[in-house]
Amino acid sequence: MLMPVTIHGGIIFDLRYIPFVIDCLYANRFTRYWMIVLMIGLRLFKGFEHSWFAISNIVLFYIVIMLLKKQFMQLSIPKKILLSTSLMIGITVWSIIGVNLFFHLPITLPFSFAYVAIQSDGMFIVGYMVEHIRKQHLVLRRLIRMEKMEVVSHLAASISHEIRNPLTATRGFLQLLMESKDIPEDKKKYISIAVSELDQAEGIIRYYLTFAKPAPEKLEVLNLEEEIEKAIRILEPLANMNAVDIRPHLHSCKMVGNTGFFQQILINIMKNGIEAMPNGGVLSIYTKQDSSKVSIIIADEGVGMDEAQKSRLGEPYFSTKESKGTGHGMMVVFRLVETMNGSVQVDSEKGKGTTITLIFPALSETTKKILLQPRPGILFKPDFHQDCRGYIRIWKNEKHPSLQNPFHCLE
Repeated sequence: MLMPVTIHGGIIFDLRYIPFVIDCLYANRFTRYWMIVLMIGLRLFKGFEHSWFAISNIVLFYIVIMLLKKQFMQLSIPKKILLSTSLMIGITVWSIIGVNLFFHLPITLPFSFAYVAIQSDGMFIVGYMVEHIRKQHLVLRRLIRMEKMEVVSHLAASISHEIRNPLTATRGFLQLLMESKDIPEDKKKYISIAVSELDQAEGIIRYYLTFAKPAPEKLEVLNLEEEIEKAIRILEPLANMNAVDIRPHLHSCKMVGNTGFFQQILINIMKNGIEAMPNGGVLSIYTKQDSSKVSIIIADEGVGMDEAQKSRLGEPYFSTKESKGTGHGMMVVFRLVETMNGSVQVDSEKGKGTTITLIFPALSETTKKILLQPRPGILFKPDFHQDCRGYIRIWKNEKHPSLQNPFHCLE
């Protein structure tokens, strides 16, 4: 805007809309408002003549871009660049048409083509650079997170080896004391307390072992509707205590995974959502499926997170609950989702709530056939009994003497 091209009649053409579009698509609300005020101020500084047209265009384009922003953030990188470039073409074409329509000023065809080409090419280059920088930043953040997870994995394995064996021995001796007739009954309650504390320590060790295990030992065909309803039943008492209404909007979706891991993921996320609404609210759960993936969307109306908190979510020992939380819950979520070949997307705004989207590969017919093939050391539990019995017949006809029947659960 500081080096514009002014044509006859005081109409100013410049590259202001490139940073404007980038700012609207990627920046936060405060930065967007600051950019709008700056653009309007610079335009008025250049002169008041025809400034109403420039200011009204800024407001109009801002509204249009905000309506498209949510869909824009869900697109792939090539589609994002294509959409931003298309937006810029539309903005420049409308600017030229508006000048002819409202001010009846002659604009040559070569100038129009040059203006549109410069703006769209500039938008394409800047959009590509922004996405490339964001991608590199995301890779760096993932690398840092993986290194932290690796440290936790080594720590978990060390804890298991060094502490689990003495805990088991101690618990065994305490159980022998519980069965002794020489110890009064009123004293045995202390032994019972000690045993329960050892069980709690054992549970903490199993919790840490989540990071050391490379993959689930048992894979199943999961019905998301049933799994989510099971998690809701577990958390209903906590939701009632916090005056939170859990509203599921579920569709029939299926995926491959471990039911224990999946329940841990759901319960941790839903529990966080409930605890983020101390004054009550609504916890909404949605499921959807397309040809290649299934998505579980869990949205709360809680306190939300700022960008700094959102970027650290899932790191060891980071929690938004201050002294009440350890950060282990979301750390487990990220690890388990990664183990099940999924991804986690977090959308949050301070004071408005948080939406967490879990994305997993969908169960296709090809995947189901591969999944149902007998494999040593892993038990696969099919969901459709009729299809399963058909595979049992195939398995028996092929006669694999070295493998156990993976479908013995239905025989």
